[in-house]
Amino acid sequence: MQQNHFIVCGLGRFGLRIAELLAKAGKPVVVITTDACPQDRCDQVEGFGARVVQGDFRVASVRAKADLTSAAAIILTTSKNATNLEVALEVRGGDPNLIVVMRYTDQKLAQRLEKDFGITAVLSPSVLAAGEFVHAAMQPTSKKFSVATQPVQLPRARVRYGFLAIPCILLLVYTSAIIIFRATLNLSWIDAAYFTTSVVTTVGFGDFNLEHAPAWLKLFGIGLMFAGIMLIGIIASLLTFFIVSGRAMELRNEFQASRKKDHVVVCGLGQIGVAITRDLVEQGVPVVAVDPVATDDDHRELNLQCPLIAGNATKATILRRAGIGKARAIIACTSNDARNLEIGLTAQSTVEGKRARRLRLVMRCFDYDLASRIHQISSDYILLSEAQVAAPMFANTAIEKTFATTASPLEHPR
Repeated sequence: MQQNHFIVCGLGRFGLRIAELLAKAGKPVVVITTDACPQDRCDQVEGFGARVVQGDFRVASVRAKADLTSAAAIILTTSKNATNLEVALEVRGGDPNLIVVMRYTDQKLAQRLEKDFGITAVLSPSVLAAGEFVHAAMQPTSKKFSVATQPVQLPRARVRYGFLAIPCILLLVYTSAIIIFRATLNLSWIDAAYFTTSVVTTVGFGDFNLEHAPAWLKLFGIGLMFAGIMLIGIIASLLTFFIVSGRAMELRNEFQASRKKDHVVVCGLGQIGVAITRDLVEQGVPVVAVDPVATDDDHRELNLQCPLIAGNATKATILRRAGIGKARAIIACTSNDARNLEIGLTAQSTVEGKRARRLRLVMRCFDYDLASRIHQISSDYILLSEAQVAAPMFANTAIEKTFATTASPLEHPR
């Protein structure tokens, strides 16, 4: 039976990294993982000197195989909040003195969970990693591109002005009617505008009329009445659609983004993207967020306090709407490595040769091997892993809480 060992529940990328760090720190480690875990991952963790127990860690008998009663700490690393909380409460109920470090998405509830349920530490990887992404984005960039000596304004994305066609037609008809009524009825410009307005809006106060006007002018007046009714109805419908559909908010966000300068463009509003955006806003750094599925309701609910551009960040037009030409950095933090790399490549291609200073490219990457290969080839791309950044903090917390007087914290990669 092992004693004073660390139990890691879950062998995803995050759990694997924590187990590796604990083993390298000389701590005995037992990992509980499901039968569906790839064998090569189990072999990898065993290569660190850890023992693997296969089964569902929610089951007490499986935890017993990991010698829970003699463990120094248990670390719950899965991405499922409910599962982690369920096991944490059950473990704490069986042994109130056991150190429990739990992964939980919503950091706002962390202190409440620790205080009310006695969980030793409740940590959010996305919140912990956000600071590292922000730090990388805010570092000074290399000086200049060789092909550009002065900043060049990128072409802006074309704004769709089709909704202005109807008002322009109405204005043209309105202006023409004023000119015709002034010339044929000998009215002043003010009276002609007043009479035209009463006809278009079908108000007809009776102070001016076409009773003695030529037939063609009366026909023109009839046509003007029908045209006014139709155009005003169409304008009211378009205006309603413009507001209800969210297009008004889109234009507002694009206008705000166009006014940003030396800002950071954050692509992807998942857990890590939201945490990064909030961290930047709290530091007073101008931000523009980009997400393909985020809506105005999401924007209001998240309360990000920055413009939100709805669209695919792998498209140059979307990046231009986010003001990529004047941005200091872009952070691609979607849950897909290939998409993040494509965003970085698109951003680089969009601005290269069109600005004096290099754009800083920070990308989220789950594949450590891919990140290493890219770093060996180019220093322009900074690839960070949420697991790589946050795992040392989880391991440090478990060690410090367990051996506060003797243990040395693990080195945090910067």
